[in-house]
Amino acid sequence: MGSRRESSGGTRSVWQHALEQARLGMWDWNIQTGECSYSDTWFRMLGYEPGELTATSDLWLTLVHPDDRQEAVASGDRHINGERDGVETELRLRHKDGHWVWVLDRGGIVERDQDGRPVRMIGVQTDISRQKAAEAALVEVNERIRLALAASACGIWHFDIATQKSDWDARTRQIFGLAPGTGPLPQVTWHRFLHPDDREEAERKHLDPALFDHGSMEVRYRIVRGDGAVRHIETLAKFSPEPAPLGSIVGTVRDVTDEVLSAQALLTEKERLRVTLTAISDAVLSTDVDDRITFVNPAACVLLDRPESELVGLPRSQVFEAMGGLAAFASGSRAYGELVTSDARGSEKVVRYSVSPLAPGPERNSGIVFTLRDVTSEHRKQQELAYAARHDQLTGLLNRAAFDTLLSQKVEHAAVSPFALLYIDLDHFKALNDLAGHAAGDVALVTIAGAIRRCLPQSAAVARLGGDEFAALFASQDVDEAERCAECILAAIRSADLGHHTGYRQLGASIGIVMVRESGLGAADVLAHADDTCYAAKSGGRNRYMVFSEDKGRLSASLTAARIVGDIADAMEENRLVLFGQEIRALNNPMQTLGKVEVLARLVNREGRMMSPAEFIPAAERFGRASSLDRWIIRSALSRFGAVMAAGDLDLGFNLSAQSLSDPKLWNFVESTVAETGAPFDSIVFEITETAAVTNFEAAERFVSLARANGCRVCLDDFGAGLSSFDYLRRFPVDNLKIDGSFIHNLTTSEYDRQIVTSINRIAQGLGYQVVAERIEDAETLDLLADMKVQYGQGYLFHRPEPLETIVERIEAGRFGRLGRSGTAG
Repeated sequence: MGSRRESSGGTRSVWQHALEQARLGMWDWNIQTGECSYSDTWFRMLGYEPGELTATSDLWLTLVHPDDRQEAVASGDRHINGERDGVETELRLRHKDGHWVWVLDRGGIVERDQDGRPVRMIGVQTDISRQKAAEAALVEVNERIRLALAASACGIWHFDIATQKSDWDARTRQIFGLAPGTGPLPQVTWHRFLHPDDREEAERKHLDPALFDHGSMEVRYRIVRGDGAVRHIETLAKFSPEPAPLGSIVGTVRDVTDEVLSAQALLTEKERLRVTLTAISDAVLSTDVDDRITFVNPAACVLLDRPESELVGLPRSQVFEAMGGLAAFASGSRAYGELVTSDARGSEKVVRYSVSPLAPGPERNSGIVFTLRDVTSEHRKQQELAYAARHDQLTGLLNRAAFDTLLSQKVEHAAVSPFALLYIDLDHFKALNDLAGHAAGDVALVTIAGAIRRCLPQSAAVARLGGDEFAALFASQDVDEAERCAECILAAIRSADLGHHTGYRQLGASIGIVMVRESGLGAADVLAHADDTCYAAKSGGRNRYMVFSEDKGRLSASLTAARIVGDIADAMEENRLVLFGQEIRALNNPMQTLGKVEVLARLVNREGRMMSPAEFIPAAERFGRASSLDRWIIRSALSRFGAVMAAGDLDLGFNLSAQSLSDPKLWNFVESTVAETGAPFDSIVFEITETAAVTNFEAAERFVSLARANGCRVCLDDFGAGLSSFDYLRRFPVDNLKIDGSFIHNLTTSEYDRQIVTSINRIAQGLGYQVVAERIEDAETLDLLADMKVQYGQGYLFHRPEPLETIVERIEAGRFGRLGRSGTAG
């Protein structure tokens, strides 16, 4: 030791060897002098050579870790003061290379003076660095185990076979629904929690001899907690021979309820998917990473005409031999489309497909799913629909939309490829329909369509534009060729075999011809020219054709029906449509205003001229604008005069075109307009002609029923002009009827007309209808009608059409005058 007396060499060598082997460093402290000496092993334990450090009294203290210094000094003081039997403390000393060496410092007083005061202390310091490292490693391992158990939500339990008691940690108690606590639990505690259906199996597994033979066991079972909740538990157990002689079982427990329920849900979903794939009509196939078929549903077997047993396991390329495109798709790619293939019988088949990888990306691909659908019938239906969309269902000719498209294309290139356009309108077709019925009319249309085709060049395009109107166009620069075709068509229609119905009346036609030789024209204008030319031919005596010429008055471009229709639309927005009206009077006092008015309209053209209905109504009907015109008139009249009507001083009658009656939304429009304007239903009269009614009898009947059910009145207009007037009177529920003016005009000179009017009036009044005579223009006619007891009339004799606003102002002035007189009289 540094400054101690040395003993004999042999003794010192033995002690030195013993100290070094025990990794002990010895210290000797003279309390009175403060001198402290250290063994050579103490220096070497800290990496120093003996004597390398100056042996001062506080040398050891300078090397102590700052955090340990206070406790080290206090430990010695407690022993010196008699509070402890010796010194024993753990502390760290700085090694020569800078690291800390853990030592266990033990010592005690070995010498006292006469008064019993301590004089000398001797002790040893043992290097316990390895022990401390092991303890730290154990703490780290235990912490890792704790964290792992916490992360895995596992509990730990221990069962002593000899005592039949278990120790459960806090997590195990939590899993079983027990309150936190300590201490062993009897085995019956675990048994009480077991689900009745799982108890026998769980107990058998825990007592299985295999657990003792192989050392470990895994089992899942259900428990029923105190709150009634059923939980799924997983236990991992291991047998230990300690404590002897029977040993024990230690294990973990984990709540796997969510896993089990998720697995069950997954199985349910897989089963649902399997059932769905089995039930759907789409064919579904899947492949594995080796591109072999792993799944086919029944629809796939039907589509491929092979059983599942043959398909599963085959390479994709072999299965899709007849569908070359599907065999070539790379794994990981997505695709969809259609391909044409053939079945085993050689029939062509159209298949729609989609291709999807089972996992995204080429490196992660685990197979492909193919979805196939036989769309052969769908394609066939689409082709049929496409044909139907372009062709008239009855005659097989092009329809109006397809013909308009074709005409636009032809007009655009007319300068290079001139052509002839024929507009064909049948004469007397309505009479055939009235007499023989629609079935006979359809037969006639089919026959005539074939006749028109046969009279035209093979390349001609022929269309049925609607009703009894046809059109044709073909390449031609020669008006003579067009005329020859028109003559052929007229002759073919006159001689068409219409069966036993031809005895009533031969059909005829009127044809308008337009030669189109220049580009830049509008297709609508060209068709309008042909339409106007056709009507000119019809006006000239029917059963003839006419060629369009710019210098023929009514055929000039500025007066075409198409331009008039366009002007109607603009006039609605520009307030150039004017509401007119003509009063209906009681024939027993025709000079008195009743407040019953038929609403009419006048169009002010762009030049400021007021056009009569005869000039623009036919154009609106031919070009499909009659319905919008009717709606404008109804809305405008009810909006402006609804309050007067609500006061009970005004009834307005509205004429409805065939287009309006065929509109299924007409009554909805009337209802909403009445609601907006406040006009009462019982002040509204709808006038319907036989012609309009017969165009769509079911729609007209439906509208009339709704109108009358809501309080509106319905008048059958132009009665007697048709072939079936009395038949419609029988089938059609109306309130009034107007005798056609053609019977009234010659009433004073025609006995025939007088008899017709007398019969109509007698029958109508006998059925409870009110009768109105139209076109009363002289006093003699008025007297005759009064003698016949006709109730009402209208005509120039007592009122000419004038602005509706003027009529209403006069009616209101009369009402206020009556009120004034009544007030004065009162």
